[in-house]
Amino acid sequence: MRMFSSIVAVGSLFLAVALVPVIGAALLVLLLFGLFLLALVGVFSGLEDRTVRDHDTMLDPAGWRHGA
Repeated sequence: MRMFSSIVAVGSLFLAVALVPVIGAALLVLLLFGLFLLALVGVFSGLEDRTVRDHDTMLDPAGWRHGA
C-alpha cells in the first residue's frame, strides 16, 4: 500500500507541475496538489517507528528514567 501511495504522490505532483502553465487548469492543479499532500501523509504514516527505545532497551540513553 505504501508503494501505491508513493506512486500516486509522485504522479499527482508531476501532473500538478505540468498543468501550472495551462490557463484554465488552476482548480485541477489545486486538487492534484491536495492529492499529493494526502498521498505523502499516507506514505509517511506507513513507516515503522525505528527509535532505540523500541528495539534495544539497553542502548536507550534515557532508560534510567523509564525504569530500564
